[in-house]
Amino acid sequence: MAEDHAVKHQWQIELGGCRVETLKSVTGVTIDQEYVELLQNSPDGKPVPDLVLGAPSFFGSMTLTRGKDKSDKFTQRILDSRDPTKTEASAEDIILVYVNAQNDSVRKFQLAGARPTSWSAADLAAGETGQVDETLELKFASCGPV
Repeated sequence: MAEDHAVKHQWQIELGGCRVETLKSVTGVTIDQEYVELLQNSPDGKPVPDLVLGAPSFFGSMTLTRGKDKSDKFTQRILDSRDPTKTEASAEDIILVYVNAQNDSVRKFQLAGARPTSWSAADLAAGETGQVDETLELKFASCGPV
């Protein structure tokens, strides 16, 4: 009899050292680099190769689709970070954990300064039942492996 050897990997959210929620998907990850480029000519009029001033800073965005096990702690973190009177909420980093089928951590990424820019739910018509997926777009100041 043949066995199914499918490998199942998932993304989870970690806050304060505890994994609090399993995500349905992580998509649209973009990481940009910001720098100042100085174009100049040498004294004899020839172009000088580009000169980059200052240390580059990385920032980006991603879209998270929340699963069925929506965490109250993560939901509150989203609400607090959208409230301009609660500035301490934006100081807490979010850690994305990539886990295997045994729920062992394969890789972790720290999102510093992550703030939601959009939070929405899919349409659910009157009379329909079922799970409504929430999508959350995040902007972050930096992203790196932990």
